[in-house]
Amino acid sequence: MRQEHLDFLATVSNAYVGIGLQSFDNAVLAHVDRTYDERRFDETFAKLDAVASLAVEIILGLPGDNPETFRRNFERARRLPCALRVYHCVVLPSGLMVRSPPEHRLDYDPVSLKMLSCTGWSEAALAAECRFLTRQASLQGGRSGEFFWTFPPPR
Repeated sequence: MRQEHLDFLATVSNAYVGIGLQSFDNAVLAHVDRTYDERRFDETFAKLDAVASLAVEIILGLPGDNPETFRRNFERARRLPCALRVYHCVVLPSGLMVRSPPEHRLDYDPVSLKMLSCTGWSEAALAAECRFLTRQASLQGGRSGEFFWTFPPPR
């Protein structure tokens, strides 16, 4: 994020920015060739928060994640003064489908590409966390669909 981006966003009426974090956990992110720098995130978040409405975006069902670490990530994201979007992991041809090693044990729907189970997630655990997110979205004034859950900023 450069100053020119922030300057531009400051001129946009009702700017809304999604921060595609995926996870706060570097061990999880390593499985999908990503990293997380907490200091950089905090700095960027503060700069963006000054010029736009924000939503943090995390992914449910990443290989190497599990229900406990996902729940910690969810709770951490809900403490931020912004909206939250949670997306169900899908196995994209340009992503996990070609880059994921066999030990990730990806099992996904061949039509929708929705992750059914993988390393760290049994099918039952993933389904249970989907039910949890649907309940939370309903209780917190959010929305849910087959592949996503949205949550308004905390009050």
